[in-house]
Amino acid sequence: MKTLIAYFSHIGENLQNNEIIVLEKGNTEVVAEKLAELTGGDLYRIEEEEPYPFSYDDCLRRSRREDENNEHPALKPGMRLNMDEYDTVYIGFPIWYRTYPRIVASFLDDYDFTGKTVRPFCTNDEGTFGISLLEMQSVLKGASFTDGLAIRGADVYNADERIAAFVK
Repeated sequence: MKTLIAYFSHIGENLQNNEIIVLEKGNTEVVAEKLAELTGGDLYRIEEEEPYPFSYDDCLRRSRREDENNEHPALKPGMRLNMDEYDTVYIGFPIWYRTYPRIVASFLDDYDFTGKTVRPFCTNDEGTFGISLLEMQSVLKGASFTDGLAIRGADVYNADERIAAFVK
């Protein structure tokens, strides 16, 4: 069986050390690529049909609305995985409003994770999972979970040892 590293990452304006900066590559993508390199797993970017705005404030407004209304935005068409190929699935995301973005909820809804080992990882400005792990465990009832890895966005390029330890 194979390993999958599925992740959502936001490109554009992001919060880092309480300042808005522009990222050409999202923090979660940086971690996902390092995980793929260490595990030999397949890399899969969770993409939304309607991209999140480049602007930090506009992205916050949309993500807050989606979170408050429990909206699950459409995934980009034509990106279907054969989840039966994988036994271990790393799922990565930024933390927005103390949990994962609703596009990740759409991804979780779309696949059966029964019997899979799920290894969550996240990035954010505080380095915590918020309520995302509890929410994910309640949605993916048939999966088993390992401890997760939370990395501050400002630290992703200096987290190789933490990422390697997480893989082991």
